[in-house]
Amino acid sequence: MPEFDYVIGLLEAKGWYLYRGIPLAKMQEVIALGRATSVEPNMFYHILPATSHDKDVDEVQAATQHAVRTRSMPVYSDGGSQQSISGIAVSEGQFSFVTTSESIAFDAGSRSSIEEAIRHNLSSYNVFYFDSIDAISSFLKSRNIAPQKPLVEPSHLRWTYVEIEGEPATFALYPENPGEMLFRGQTERYLPCVPTAVRGIGFGSRALDELSEPNQARLIVNLIKTSWFVQLLREVAAVEWFRDKRLYLNEAAVAQHYGMPTGYIDLTQSFEVASFFACCHYDPAQKSWMPVADGEGVVYALDWGSLPPGGRIHPINLQAFPRPSEQWGWSCEVALGDDFDKLPFVVKLIFRHNLDASRRILGQFSGGGDLYPADPLAELAEAILAATVLPYDLAREMALDLIGDPNGKPGSTLEDILALIQRFNGIQVSRNASIAGWERMNAAMTQIWERVKPSLLTGSSPGSNERAADGSS
Repeated sequence: MPEFDYVIGLLEAKGWYLYRGIPLAKMQEVIALGRATSVEPNMFYHILPATSHDKDVDEVQAATQHAVRTRSMPVYSDGGSQQSISGIAVSEGQFSFVTTSESIAFDAGSRSSIEEAIRHNLSSYNVFYFDSIDAISSFLKSRNIAPQKPLVEPSHLRWTYVEIEGEPATFALYPENPGEMLFRGQTERYLPCVPTAVRGIGFGSRALDELSEPNQARLIVNLIKTSWFVQLLREVAAVEWFRDKRLYLNEAAVAQHYGMPTGYIDLTQSFEVASFFACCHYDPAQKSWMPVADGEGVVYALDWGSLPPGGRIHPINLQAFPRPSEQWGWSCEVALGDDFDKLPFVVKLIFRHNLDASRRILGQFSGGGDLYPADPLAELAEAILAATVLPYDLAREMALDLIGDPNGKPGSTLEDILALIQRFNGIQVSRNASIAGWERMNAAMTQIWERVKPSLLTGSSPGSNERAADGSS
């Protein structure tokens, strides 16, 4: 009997998991056993959307409902007709896609035919393939989703005041018209795709205590370092001005955009910006951005109409920091244990890299300089990430928060948590922790702020009396 385990990987690449069929069992019981990791003869397997947690009945059923609602449950098309597929069946001599009428069968020994059928005839769940990044651009244009190229000055954007729920008389400045979609570009598709706070720490755990102690320590240190960035960010003159004006600033989203470890995934409302990150990678040795020539990249696309309620998506808001504004930044909050790639509202646009296209896109952004202008906050982020001595007050505050969090470390003591992070990370906790050069960085930020402040809410470029076309103020 031929081996069919290769089918597992082919289906997962297209957004599907297999679940072993159990006679007379309810679908909840089938899901609760988890996805199949092998394909055995004389068995039927359900095809269901891939999810972060394949044994979570509610999550899998929600993804299936989303697939039904968006008419993206599996379909087999051979160019002449289309048939809905409920699963696959394997017998001694046949591999079959099971339909409501006559199944579509292949000789069990013809691996090439089965691979071709899965790759080219079976529909995908939230996954689309393109020959190039330019083909994605054409695809979006054909659906009247106009790519949006960022202007030189972020204040050219149109903004609208949004009152913050639960905070009377506090407003955020949201982009008024961010377009139909938000995007994220990556030079390759990482599975799982997780926020910076948990990269390399382990995947699938929804509670801190489910991680190994070394990984718990790493995650806690990551969170403390981000808290340190936010604490110092609040000393910046621009942030103090926002606070005085009762204008909301999503500090965690700003921290994420500067590379601090958070529970957020970076997004942008500009397809061109996403294309840069999908086609160019940073070479630390050369200290420069380089075009990607080979392999496959991915552009993630999030349609506003498919986003669930609950505030997962956060704009970075109008503010005076160079990097998030130049990148037209947004963020998606991802819960511990979730895979951004497998969230039901996230569509994957996968393309083949092309060196000429990557070079062109790199040149459009001045070798990356347009997206990474000189920015003292980037220097601050680098210094904090490299720090081995952390502030005691922030470590204590984080520890107490985790003790009170049922998904954190309930039952632990402050001493337990402080000992944990110092035992596994080579980290020290001190009441005298500081960042060398912070005063200089803050002074540089003040100079940037003084240049930007006069035009921040008028829509004009710094040093100009010209008002924006929309007249925002």
